[in-house]
Amino acid sequence: MTHEHPFQTLFESLGHLPNANAEVVNRQAYEILKDLLTVPLEHAGRCVLLRAPRAGHGKTHLLSRIQHQLGASHEFIPLRADGGNQIDGGTVIDDALRHLLRTLPASNGLCVLDLMARRLFATALEPLVSSGEVPCQNREDVLSALKHRPMEIFDFHHPNAVTAHWARENFAVLSRRFSVDLSQRCDLPLCEVGFWVDALFQFVAVPAENSTRLRVLIDAVHAGNPSERLLVERLEALLSLLSLLMRVVLVADDLEGFSSDGPAALRLAAFLGTLRQSVGRLDIILSLNQDIWENAFAAQLSEGLSDRLSEVVIELKPLTEDEMLALLESRVPGYGLRVLARVDRAAAGTHARGWVRAAGVAWLKSFAMHPPLNPVSAAIAQTPAPAPPPPTVGDPSASMQRPAETDRVDGLLQQFLERYGPGGR
Repeated sequence: MTHEHPFQTLFESLGHLPNANAEVVNRQAYEILKDLLTVPLEHAGRCVLLRAPRAGHGKTHLLSRIQHQLGASHEFIPLRADGGNQIDGGTVIDDALRHLLRTLPASNGLCVLDLMARRLFATALEPLVSSGEVPCQNREDVLSALKHRPMEIFDFHHPNAVTAHWARENFAVLSRRFSVDLSQRCDLPLCEVGFWVDALFQFVAVPAENSTRLRVLIDAVHAGNPSERLLVERLEALLSLLSLLMRVVLVADDLEGFSSDGPAALRLAAFLGTLRQSVGRLDIILSLNQDIWENAFAAQLSEGLSDRLSEVVIELKPLTEDEMLALLESRVPGYGLRVLARVDRAAAGTHARGWVRAAGVAWLKSFAMHPPLNPVSAAIAQTPAPAPPPPTVGDPSASMQRPAETDRVDGLLQQFLERYGPGGR
């Protein structure tokens, strides 16, 4: 069908690897961002302002590629704007927990949060084993298992997981010890770290097939209608605990809802600035178009807060001629030049979405006028039809083979004779 074409997809979804990709487009921004995030676990985090001249320059596409590239060592948590312009402690906790509920491959339904919780418990138990407070027959083997096999060691549902069952029976005592150790590592108040130690224990102690686990966890977070300050403190504790295990990146993208709400933009900026100060290893990416940054954010922020949000600035650039061609080639390999020649450049502009949209218009117009522009049709059209074999000398059928035009004339003559007769005038 002519309305189905390779340039239909104009918008990307954060976290989903794009179906088509031109590596040269935004290559410099990709390499800079990748280098900024590819640092040892103990390094301090940064706040990155990813800014584009206008919408459609490929910010979400770029972020999805980075997430796919670094997903094994980084946890990218997208921030959802509640009501279009509200991101706060409660919404980010909910976003983080839902994101961590992703099922692990070949794990019988266990999720990322199961892995994180068990790794945290193993991390907190290590010093107790090393010091001898928790006696064991072979200390070195136990320490090695805690470091390399936490999923097995803290499998509360396996009958042979001795350590897990011992921890369950003694968790009332261990909870306090775990909380003290982890709060010291995070440099955060004991109370909120302890909240997560208890909440995560309750989560992992419930079988994975129980679909209410997340709901119970979120209800525990919001029980008693906690204040925004308390929710922020709980969020700081959660992010700090996660950042002991892997690089954590908060991604604020798709922020068009803030474009006409300066006060909401100011609240978001202050909120992100507070997180960066409290969670030392946390990386934050603020993805914005130039107009939203200038009208909603920069106009509201103090110099100090503006400097915090723009600790590192990565600017996306207009497309070059080579990038325009590569963008088209990524969707119709081998046909980029033919599409390029038909694109209305004035309508396309110099941003990726504009070119994809304009290429789609050109594709449909050209397909309607010249179907061979479709790669499949073009391949057929460019393949010459086999010539009919020459008649064999002496073959009586050879005298019966006549050009198509002769057949058409004979047909018309036959119709005339049938209608008017031999003497018709």
